[in-house]
Amino acid sequence: MIQALRRSLLLAVTAAFCAVTPMRPATAATNAEVDAAIKKAKAYIYSQQKGDNWELVAAMPPADKRPQYRVEGWQWGGVTGTAIYGLLASGESTQDPKIKASLEWLKKADIHGHYAAAMRAQAWPFIKDEREAAQASRADFKIFLNGLIGDKKPMGERGSPFGFYGYYTDEKGKIQPNWYDRSVSQLCVLGMWACEQAGQEIPSEYWRVVDAAWKGAQRPDGGWNYQDNREGGSTGTMTAAGIATLFITQDFILQADGSQWSTCRGGQRNPWIDKGLDWMDKNAPKLLQSAPHYHYQLYGIERIGVASGRKYFGTTDWYKVGADKLVEMQNKDGSWGKDDAGHNPKKIPDTVFSILFLVRGRAPVIMNKLEYTSVPDPASKIPAMPDPWNQRPRDAANFAHWSGKQIEQYLNWQVVNLKVPAHELHDAPILYIAGSLPLKFKEDEIKKLREFVEGGGLILGNADCANANFTKSFIDLGGELFPKYEFRELPKTHPIYTEEQFRPTKWKVQPKVMGLTNGVRELMVLIPDADIARFWQTRSEKTKNECYELMQNIFLYSIDKSGLYSRDSSYIVLKDGKIKPEKSMEVARVIVGDNPNPEPGAWRRMSAIMHNQAKLDLKLETVKLGEGKLGPQKVAHLTGTAKFTLNEKQRAELKSYVEKGGTLLIDAAGGSNDFATAAETELAAMFGGEVGSFGTILPPDHPVYTPGNSKIAQFTYRAFVRGKVAGSLNAPRIRAHVIQGRPAVLYSREDLTAGMIGNEVDGIIGYSPATATQIVKQVLTYVAYKGGGAPVAATSADTKAPAAPAAKPRPRSPTPRPRPSRRRRSRRFVSQLRGFG
Repeated sequence: MIQALRRSLLLAVTAAFCAVTPMRPATAATNAEVDAAIKKAKAYIYSQQKGDNWELVAAMPPADKRPQYRVEGWQWGGVTGTAIYGLLASGESTQDPKIKASLEWLKKADIHGHYAAAMRAQAWPFIKDEREAAQASRADFKIFLNGLIGDKKPMGERGSPFGFYGYYTDEKGKIQPNWYDRSVSQLCVLGMWACEQAGQEIPSEYWRVVDAAWKGAQRPDGGWNYQDNREGGSTGTMTAAGIATLFITQDFILQADGSQWSTCRGGQRNPWIDKGLDWMDKNAPKLLQSAPHYHYQLYGIERIGVASGRKYFGTTDWYKVGADKLVEMQNKDGSWGKDDAGHNPKKIPDTVFSILFLVRGRAPVIMNKLEYTSVPDPASKIPAMPDPWNQRPRDAANFAHWSGKQIEQYLNWQVVNLKVPAHELHDAPILYIAGSLPLKFKEDEIKKLREFVEGGGLILGNADCANANFTKSFIDLGGELFPKYEFRELPKTHPIYTEEQFRPTKWKVQPKVMGLTNGVRELMVLIPDADIARFWQTRSEKTKNECYELMQNIFLYSIDKSGLYSRDSSYIVLKDGKIKPEKSMEVARVIVGDNPNPEPGAWRRMSAIMHNQAKLDLKLETVKLGEGKLGPQKVAHLTGTAKFTLNEKQRAELKSYVEKGGTLLIDAAGGSNDFATAAETELAAMFGGEVGSFGTILPPDHPVYTPGNSKIAQFTYRAFVRGKVAGSLNAPRIRAHVIQGRPAVLYSREDLTAGMIGNEVDGIIGYSPATATQIVKQVLTYVAYKGGGAPVAATSADTKAPAAPAAKPRPRSPTPRPRPSRRRRSRRFVSQLRGFG
């Protein structure tokens, strides 16, 4: 079970599942507002605790005085179970004295109500000690196993209670007579799932019985109702319950037959789930605004949104609309709903349902799985197949669940397509493409894929069934997207193997990994023959641990161990058309060497930031050095990853440019040593001095860093720098060549270029993205508004730092130290990914 939500990890804009352009709510709750709402809600829950529990009465009354659905009756114990679930899910620790006392109370409580047992069971997977969790969950496991209704009617027949639950199982193990409903039934299935995660072995027949029961109860319109012998059609709460239950049963039924995943026959669909999701597409937008049992309804929508990998129902972003409503309607005391002893005792249930929606709905998205079509060329004689992208329908979901357990963090996944703008793909750091047919994308789709990668994204390919046709087409796709670069097998010294959570030396088999790099970071990664997604699908984390641990390393590499973004935050910056620029400035991108522009997205993002924050429009121009076109631009930027040598004409042009008032900014992209050595050699040739000791280091309070009295609050570096660069890592290291009091040349051996993109990624020797972005912003502002003289006063918008992940890696010693043990490494990664809890 995912152990706790670490809420300080920031969020990216998520990608759309739907084919049409999605509608966004007119207002949306901010990350800070959601944080505040959760904090207030937790405080309210604690305020209602009496000793070690939250119950309305001290003990369960006699059997003849127990209302079936009330917490003063058969559901005694349910308020405490619900409260503890909400607190643990929102990041509270099982070791907190108040939580620990209540967990002990729950372990001893003689609970028989199915609602109460279902909510209590949600707490057990949070217990880290496996033996303790298994022992604690045993009583609830027996309740759910023995409480499932069986009768002589055919399983799954409409109106049959077979495979559903009533309200309770009494002290003698007798099931409540003459009653079942789908509300308590879905919670019991959730409880059984929690028991499985806490260590109980669930008979496979259980999942088949429940699956058949819910499929048989689906109504013609695709929805479900509360009970067949009641009037009324499909409801939102019960349709969400039906879909969510079938996602759970599907996972276990598919897992039971692992042999079917060894062959590739196309995507698999569940028509009952599909019909249910179609119903939600039509009705969820209304239900998100208003519905009976509204908070319970939101809880259901969140569950199926997360389980299905959807961001949208219809054209509605379910999380944004729901979060906005919850923030708006939260009571002053931090609770939600009205006190109702029958349905919302102490306002705990509605408060917890709301917390769960906010906490899990905005959890970071680990990867977007690409939905695409692929029709083989008839001449190739490769047979077509349906939905080749989805041959392992639960691969991404299962890996996200496993990964979250490793870092004690809720993680989501999503399905996306290429019918949306490229920036909407950046809700996740990884775009996952799987299949066993040759890939074939349209020109506009190729453009979006390229923009996604140039914006900091990573494309991951898995050849299902180790299909050679898919592998070749993925490699060809890399050539089409980035013709300058070629795939190669990742070296053993790559950060994916040496810097992340797991070590390949511990693996029985090391899967082959191919990568396409721009010299700064991996742009595309391919698993050509290990078919790791097959083992995600079958949840083979123990027998095929390398397939999980390799992907975990790739994931952590793509976020530099800490750069997760939740649904309401992003490093992506787009120009705001409502902002009118006050000034424009020409910037030259100087082209020298074999790889002079490894990160084309850097200046696109920088241009948007300058437009939005400094009201300065940048006019970017590519200038090939030596052609006499360098001169009118106030700022020129030179970067790259390869060795280079200037000829006399090029040196003369650069030297003349800075002597006539231009500002030259140079950085080694990715921290490339080859480029840095070449640049230092050329700078010495042009401006004198020793190679490697160019100019003087500018102090943090230099006017270049403080235009208009705006300051960089803190200079920080990427985690990969630690132990690789001597000297202080809390101050800038940029060197300047000064001409008549003006810093005319600014040189950084540490990366600025990749930092301007804004994303966290491992393996780069350079400033953190937030610091790199701010440094370049300050330089541009300094030059634009005073041409190198005294800066003008900055506006408040100008001083606002770009959004950056709040959770930073734990500081490491600048000198090498012994490699930590596997267990210590796991704890270190958890620590790095925690924001607060």
